[in-house]
Amino acid sequence: MHMHIKYTLFILVILLFAFKGFTAEQPKTSFSVNGIPSDFGLLFISSLPNDTLTILKSDFITQLTFYSSDSTVFSLKENMLKWVSPQTPGIYEIIVKADLQTYVLKLFVMKPLDEIKKNSTHFIVGDYPSKSYKNMRQYAIPDGMIEVTETNQETYLSEHFQLKDFLTKQQSGFPKYVIISPKLIYKLELLIQKMESNGISVENLHVMSGYRTPYYNGSIGNGRNSRHIYGDAADVFLDNDNNQLMDDVNKDGKLTIEDARFIGALADEIDTDPKDSWLKGGIGVYNGNGSHGVFVHIDTRGNIIRW
Repeated sequence: MHMHIKYTLFILVILLFAFKGFTAEQPKTSFSVNGIPSDFGLLFISSLPNDTLTILKSDFITQLTFYSSDSTVFSLKENMLKWVSPQTPGIYEIIVKADLQTYVLKLFVMKPLDEIKKNSTHFIVGDYPSKSYKNMRQYAIPDGMIEVTETNQETYLSEHFQLKDFLTKQQSGFPKYVIISPKLIYKLELLIQKMESNGISVENLHVMSGYRTPYYNGSIGNGRNSRHIYGDAADVFLDNDNNQLMDDVNKDGKLTIEDARFIGALADEIDTDPKDSWLKGGIGVYNGNGSHGVFVHIDTRGNIIRW
């Protein structure tokens, strides 16, 4: 089944009372959806069909206007909007106006994982560990996956990243399926912002490896609890010249693992910043070999770990 982007069907104007959840340390956040702030203009969210989404408004915004697709708004409280996602999997584009600012919300309604495993004969997912690692909920079996077609693979998740950037590398025709954490996309955009504030021009933060199915992850000999199979990990390197190798990030005139460490150090600043603690996770720096150059692993597993 191919997914189609749904266009605006109605306008919903919502007047919300002040929400006190955002502090002065986050002046740019007009609203959030399921805990993901609207700081970068284009906001990526994923959900299952008929999931409840929670929209919270910052106290300096007086009015939110949703130019929404065919979702159903079912309740409104003083400080939040509860919203039910569509029952049909697909990509839904929603324009949000927060006073004078305009945002684009891309809502990806996923297909249930069980349905994909039952009906897909060409795309092998494989089996997730039946028991969560250390009983942590971030290692629970995912509920759904985004369906990717030849047409929608070009869809932007954020300013710098497209759906196709995170596809598993196993060979199969379309449709393909992928899991991508909105927290990961936010963290990568925040990393780019931090790189640019440190004088590093970022045209292409290349995703060398994003999502991996358990099937593919096992076939390349990686650990069964890899964050890549849960969709919140990416192996990245700066590649502005598109030569498939890390650029001279630290500007020392050399292309070495120190360039990966430089990016890793900036990612560490995110993990250790109290206001960004919800993004914390693993950071791993890797040297090059015969098949790839140096790169940095970044994830949002919920606890800080380094290698």
